[in-house]
Amino acid sequence: MPNNPTVTDVEFPEFTAGLINSTFDALVSANIRQMEAYSELTSVLSQTLSEYINNTRDEVSGEEILQFLERVLPLNSDEYTTKVVKGRNMQLSDDDAKALNKAVQLPEGAEKQPKTITAGAVDDQYSDILDVVADKIVVNKYLLLNEMVKQGMLRLVIENGTIETRLNFSAWSYDHYSTRSTGYSRSETNSVSRKSRGLFGTLFFGPSSGKSNKTSIRVNTSNFTSGGSEGSRYNIFGGVRLDFKTDYLPLAD
Repeated sequence: MPNNPTVTDVEFPEFTAGLINSTFDALVSANIRQMEAYSELTSVLSQTLSEYINNTRDEVSGEEILQFLERVLPLNSDEYTTKVVKGRNMQLSDDDAKALNKAVQLPEGAEKQPKTITAGAVDDQYSDILDVVADKIVVNKYLLLNEMVKQGMLRLVIENGTIETRLNFSAWSYDHYSTRSTGYSRSETNSVSRKSRGLFGTLFFGPSSGKSNKTSIRVNTSNFTSGGSEGSRYNIFGGVRLDFKTDYLPLAD
């Protein structure tokens, strides 16, 4: 930027164009990502329920299984929150087994129902309990995804928006000048001479004499100060405001 830029030197049009282009690029990219996410969702649901269970069972976390068991088989204890604990001689009653089997029942679309859990020691069927719970959690996710597809693609739609840019331009100039000059001169000469004493006076008083004084003073002082400052600055501001709404785009029956 030059020392004294003018408005034509400022890249304000380029800044405004860049802001507009970036905003629209971001909106288009967001729309593409929404379409890609919906495409991935429909691709996942192209699997049968049994295929989906087999492919995603291992992705179920221990925290999800624990939350399920805490809801179905809770235990009011300071140490444990559910009766399904390995290595602690936990026992399931008939009511416990019935409640768990009912909770893990799969819908009709599943090729087979989960293994039946019986009353007795938890340690003897601990792995079976975790498997049937994991399968039930996976099925719940599959059904939820199907409902989402039926509703259509969830979109963020812009209702209206504003793109604003501003340019503040300021310039200044400053000058300072100071001078001081002092001159003083003094010159003084005094001379006193005695008359000749003659021969008789010279013999007794010595020869005649004279006295001379001379004073000379001169003072010169000069101060000079000069300064100058000038320049300009500009600030560019940009802002975008967009109002969104959410809707569903039906893509499946």
